[in-house]
Amino acid sequence: MALAPRFPDLKANLDVTYGTFGTLVGFGTFGAFLSLMTMGHFIHKIGTFPVLFSSVAVMIACLLVISNTHSPNIFFVANFIFGMSWSSYHISVNTQTMHRQREFAANVIPFLHGMWTLGAVLSALVATLIANDVSLAWHMNTMGIIVGFIMLVTIVKIKALCIPARDVRDEDGAIGFVEMIKSFRIDWILSSAYLSVLLVEITVGDWSALFTRDILGQEKGISIVPYLVFMTSMIIGRLGYHRVMKGRDELSVVRAFIIIGGIFFTSFIGLSAFLSSVNPTLALLALLAAFFSGGLGSSFLGPYLFSFAAKRSPRPDSVALAELSATNTALTFLTKLVLAWVAQVAGLAFALLIPGLAFLVVAFYIRAVMKSPEKS
Repeated sequence: MALAPRFPDLKANLDVTYGTFGTLVGFGTFGAFLSLMTMGHFIHKIGTFPVLFSSVAVMIACLLVISNTHSPNIFFVANFIFGMSWSSYHISVNTQTMHRQREFAANVIPFLHGMWTLGAVLSALVATLIANDVSLAWHMNTMGIIVGFIMLVTIVKIKALCIPARDVRDEDGAIGFVEMIKSFRIDWILSSAYLSVLLVEITVGDWSALFTRDILGQEKGISIVPYLVFMTSMIIGRLGYHRVMKGRDELSVVRAFIIIGGIFFTSFIGLSAFLSSVNPTLALLALLAAFFSGGLGSSFLGPYLFSFAAKRSPRPDSVALAELSATNTALTFLTKLVLAWVAQVAGLAFALLIPGLAFLVVAFYIRAVMKSPEKS
């Protein structure tokens, strides 16, 4: 997550257009998709420790290559492998978590989601403070080596707690390749809603710093602030979710968050683009308002919709969740490519508007998503 706020420096290193840069970044998602489809098979064969250790080692190595190369071809290969290793780590750590929480009857996944969001905010904050004085290479090299060392040492320390191959089950989330493909099904209603929510977060991560730097003309440190505001508003939304829901109709609250978040996000993005050539300071404030409202509106909807995968599917929970993850990773890859070339042809502002409009449309069929037609 430390890399996303510094995408302008990454693009400058490669000296490519928006379309080419977005395509190169998007292929990391395709690597993640391949890993989602196959890594469960390897975890069944060798357990979680080898996958955890090797995925972190490869991920850090690829991060160092990505941050230092000036070759689009080398970046393409390294980013593809980076996507695979990141997804492998995600699958193995979730498998480990689901197995242990079932064993100890304690739900720790929400805590891990919270820690991930906190880490993303801290990474963006550090990037904001040092972007003007520290190069991309020094930033990523230092962080990658330190964080990579800590992660690898930690994984070795917990080796005895890692699940051996003989104890891995499909219900732990590590779905075998044959099980995944033999009856793969797509819940298009849920997948489209889930993708629309995720696209707001993904697009902000990929394009916010570039928009702030290139369109609004802000300096390096300031260009990271919109992303930081977005992630902070997501934390606020997730922490306040239960308080907002208490005593209220679930559908009404969800729909209100979507409509208000979507309208304010798209409106302020448009206003920011309009003001960019008139008053860059006001344009920046409008962008911050857009990202704060978008982050707040979409804050809990991703995990919320994810929970409906199991409710709407007749298959085991772990299989339903794996199918949703694989489907949306593939759709995210395709959508990233489309948005990259929209940014190239029509401009960054238009590319940022599309996820907001897609998110807003979810309000019109959220009731259908919340039903369980397959199980009725």
